[in-house]
Amino acid sequence: MNDAYYTELGERADLAALEVNPPEGYIGSMILPTVPVTQKTGVVYYATVTADVAAQTGRSAGAAPSGGVQISDSNTTFTAAEAIKRGSVTPDEVKTMGGIEKADMVGAKYSKRQVMGYLEGDIRTLILGGTKDASFDPAKVQTDIQTALQAIRLYEGQTALIGSTWTIKAMMQKLLANNTYGPALARLVGSAGGSAGIQGLSLDTWKQALAIFFGVDKVLAGDDTIWNATAVAGRFSITKLDDGMDELSHKWKPVLGKVFQFLPDGKNPWLIESIPDRLTKNNHYDATIWYDAVVLNSGASYLFDGVTA
Repeated sequence: MNDAYYTELGERADLAALEVNPPEGYIGSMILPTVPVTQKTGVVYYATVTADVAAQTGRSAGAAPSGGVQISDSNTTFTAAEAIKRGSVTPDEVKTMGGIEKADMVGAKYSKRQVMGYLEGDIRTLILGGTKDASFDPAKVQTDIQTALQAIRLYEGQTALIGSTWTIKAMMQKLLANNTYGPALARLVGSAGGSAGIQGLSLDTWKQALAIFFGVDKVLAGDDTIWNATAVAGRFSITKLDDGMDELSHKWKPVLGKVFQFLPDGKNPWLIESIPDRLTKNNHYDATIWYDAVVLNSGASYLFDGVTA
């Protein structure tokens, strides 16, 4: 009878596919796309920006162009390290949760969320943890953002503003309170009532308004627990994002970076295991990935700090 409250032993592709951390979810994979690798270590060759130079004029007929610029890739290494977490549910708790199917989901979601959160935090540190390029100033934010866009213009991808949900909302508060920008921003979201009329609007509406206002392709709002942690609180970046459609795009386009993720079976990046433990009378759920998040072109991101409530 008690067998019904123990999970099955083995790898669980069904549990690996579960969604975790709604509603914002994780944004890391949109910033550094995943490259599956079959070895845990390796060398990666990647494109960098070749500086613009003036075109030649006045070439003599029959003479070869002078001052040719040689273009080549750079290289670095990656090491996909293990990130693992275990969640456990006793048979008594299985009964409380309504059966082993529900307990399987609870245990697997917990362990997967911890590992995904660790990867997300790693990417956050790479994007927001460096030396700031400028401070947020509501009075001249438009020209500051333009400076950032100009700085990253030679890198490939869409332009994005990246920050925590808290930071993005705090920016909106500051801008709506600004006599110059407030009315214009309110009109972008279809509210004639200024800051009072905008309060009930969704986060997606705010993000779309900021994207139009700043002239970027998208705004990515990360989980506050990760993206507004103490070390990076009030920070955001203007960044070029590769679309992730081509796993090898870094070889011929100067993109921000990639996550090199080891696939144990050559197919699935996640290893989720359920383990019935009769000795300790418990059910364990292990989530494991092997990865290395690598920034290839740091110049593809421009960092701001100083956003306050």
